[in-house]
Amino acid sequence: MTSLGPYLRDELELGRARATAGVRWDNTEFEVRDHFLTDGRDDSGKRNMSAVSPMAGVAVRMTPLHSVYGNVSTAFETPTTTELGNQADGSAGLNRDLKPQYSTTYEAGAKGLALTRLQYDVALFSTNVRDELIPFDIGSGRTAFRNAGRTRRRGAEASLATEAGPLAFTTAYTYSHFRFADFTTGTPATQLAGKTIPGIPEQQLQASVTWRVPRAFVGADWLAKSKVFVNDANAAAAPGYAVANLRLGGTAAFGRPWLAPVIGVQNLFDRKYVGSVAVNAAGTVATAKFYEPGPGRTLFAGFSAATSPW
Repeated sequence: MTSLGPYLRDELELGRARATAGVRWDNTEFEVRDHFLTDGRDDSGKRNMSAVSPMAGVAVRMTPLHSVYGNVSTAFETPTTTELGNQADGSAGLNRDLKPQYSTTYEAGAKGLALTRLQYDVALFSTNVRDELIPFDIGSGRTAFRNAGRTRRRGAEASLATEAGPLAFTTAYTYSHFRFADFTTGTPATQLAGKTIPGIPEQQLQASVTWRVPRAFVGADWLAKSKVFVNDANAAAAPGYAVANLRLGGTAAFGRPWLAPVIGVQNLFDRKYVGSVAVNAAGTVATAKFYEPGPGRTLFAGFSAATSPW
């Protein structure tokens, strides 16, 4: 595999505004040289993929503590060597039908500091993707890929962070409305427009609190995710879940040497949940191995050591 990607990027200050523009050219070549010819076939071959990807954006500082921004960007993503090598019919060589995916993203947001202590960051985005790479199980532990015609990914992200004395609080929320816009697959052919892209929760919420004193800290965080569909047809879904984690640590000084131990508990309440899914696993909804369990309560301990403070 050989890849070349020169790019040009520039920024321009215009009073309170900063404009950014750039362009990148990518050229990627995949080559297979088959030296096992005693099977009577030569699976050697080449594939070349290239694209030009421009972007532009502007950020405006409304006040010393608040700014807004907007960006338009394009992207080009080739299949990996594994994605090109695993073919649906099990044959060797490069997949001649699998295409790279192209995307255009529109993003707008605001960030700053409110009430002197509350940091905020809010963003809205919309991404249109052509020929999105979608995995599916072909058996024997192998995954092949195919292209969806078009997909739309729309969503919002927001985060807040603040401090109150020795306590620090952070929270982040993500909403992902990811849908197929045009995707025909299967025999007989089925149009899946409007279906949710599998493997991605529509909603995710994270929160954490940390208490710090001069030589110690205690932290807790909580993660919640909504249900996740397991295949393109949305025939089944892994249920949503929430887990909590706890950690504590400190710093001990012995002259110049420093020792910073930490201990913690992941999945504090030992919740049973589906941590991830094998998207489009082979088999029927009843027999396919879609669901991969998340780890139960897990204890960990570690430390960092140094001969002088960081």
